[in-house]
Amino acid sequence: MSQVVHFDHMRVGQKGGGKHWTAAEVQSREEAGKAFERKKKRNLKVPSWLDDNARKVWRKIVRDMEEFDIFDPLDEDVLAAYCDAVAKHQAMNESIDSQGFTIEGKGGIEIVNPHVTMANNYARLILQFGEKLGITAGARARLAKRMAEGKDPNDELFD
Repeated sequence: MSQVVHFDHMRVGQKGGGKHWTAAEVQSREEAGKAFERKKKRNLKVPSWLDDNARKVWRKIVRDMEEFDIFDPLDEDVLAAYCDAVAKHQAMNESIDSQGFTIEGKGGIEIVNPHVTMANNYARLILQFGEKLGITAGARARLAKRMAEGKDPNDELFD
């Protein structure tokens, strides 16, 4: 598992993530890191269709990601889908906890609880949306790296 090298730990000539950083690399990464600094407050609106559990996830994510200042009102729908998936994943896991991983199917045959499949599907959605929104550490590290290399972080959107 690779480690994320934080900008404040990068020093010229010192190891960080298995590499000696050049002055240009450190400066480039520091400049790219500034994109994650809070510039101004953007007010995101919780969509009315989210249920109470998804709204709790929304408030937590917005609060936790506030310092990175990467969410824009244009991200509201994708963020809402992420929060909905997290809430439903939690509900499926609660159901699995109470019913078990297997249930009795037709004819008394033991089958995998359908909520296990649904929980796995929601987990995949959570990871996909999390990557797109920059919620995962890996997504934030890749974004910073692309910016440090002077690449437009949105280039791959138009391939």
